[in-house]
Amino acid sequence: MQTRLQTLVHEFKKNNHEVSVICSNLNLKKKGFELSRIDKVDYFFLYENNNYKFNSFKRVIAWIYFEYKVLLFNYNYLKFKPDIVYISSPSLITIINGIILKKKFDCKLVFEMRDFWPLFLIHSGKISKFNPLIILLNCVEKIGIKYSDLIVSLMPRIKDYLKYRNEPNKAFFASTFPFEKKTFKLKKNLSVNKNFFNIAYSGNFGHDNYLDDLLELIKNLKNQTFFFYFIGEGSLKKQLTDKYQNIKNVRFIKYIESKNLTSVLKQMDANILSFGFESKYPKFGYELNKLNDYLMSEKPVICIGKKTNLDKSRGKFIFIEKKIPKLFETKLLFLKKNYNIFKAQARANKILFLKRNNLNKVYSELEIQLLKILN
Repeated sequence: MQTRLQTLVHEFKKNNHEVSVICSNLNLKKKGFELSRIDKVDYFFLYENNNYKFNSFKRVIAWIYFEYKVLLFNYNYLKFKPDIVYISSPSLITIINGIILKKKFDCKLVFEMRDFWPLFLIHSGKISKFNPLIILLNCVEKIGIKYSDLIVSLMPRIKDYLKYRNEPNKAFFASTFPFEKKTFKLKKNLSVNKNFFNIAYSGNFGHDNYLDDLLELIKNLKNQTFFFYFIGEGSLKKQLTDKYQNIKNVRFIKYIESKNLTSVLKQMDANILSFGFESKYPKFGYELNKLNDYLMSEKPVICIGKKTNLDKSRGKFIFIEKKIPKLFETKLLFLKKNYNIFKAQARANKILFLKRNNLNKVYSELEIQLLKILN
């Protein structure tokens, strides 16, 4: 699967920048590293233990172990002295290694913040802000921001977040996912009943996807002309399947590869995602990789939660802002009745996405920011 960073790495190389990648490989059997040459770029794959659940303490241990491997890595294997160390990792702790490498190579440091980890964990309602882990991550993030030369974020309101973190003058770049057409191939069909109005959720089954809120609304639907498909895997998949398996108009489906997903979503009448209700949404917005798949399917998108979750530059969507089953049903019936209008809107959303997430545009804007910190 072509990832955002792999795409950008390829562009760096294509534009005559020297680049090497140090990353984990969950499929690596040995506990050392493995060198692979991909698109003329050296990838140093380090072993990482993936035997953990999303929200378990083992995940933190796995993070720490990976950082230990990065720290001990023999950087003589690199064929050049870097001008920039670009840190991007699901683990916030990686930025500590970034600071160490910045000192080691006397270079610039870019901190790509995929998520706002302390804030996300607090907003999930599962962990207190006084939890020792939260306090530690809070300190790590503050230090990381302070010593970075550029903050890159997939959250659209990163400027507001940096103000919140008392770093209003820090250089930043609010990035997007670069679009590559080959990522969205049409390869797979799913058996759907055309007698229903079919709606799909596709993505992770985790705490931050708030699928309980969505499934509770579906459970209380009186109109049975709507059918819902939940596609994907995650730490809560079994729990949600067991809890809601008796809902007749819901079907749980295993993970579908990214390259096949667009063709499945095109078979639906609409797609749906959930941000949750009440105070569960962040103040700084989402970018959402899954939304790109939804937009490419050219089908209307229903969003459970506040409008503030998505930046207006993403397009026009149908929002269900209150946890009221009757309101949910009314919105679905209105969508069904006026489907051609919403379908045209979905086509306009796709065109907007193709312009906004154009690979050359995303790469060029990032390169400008990187050259700024070098000069």
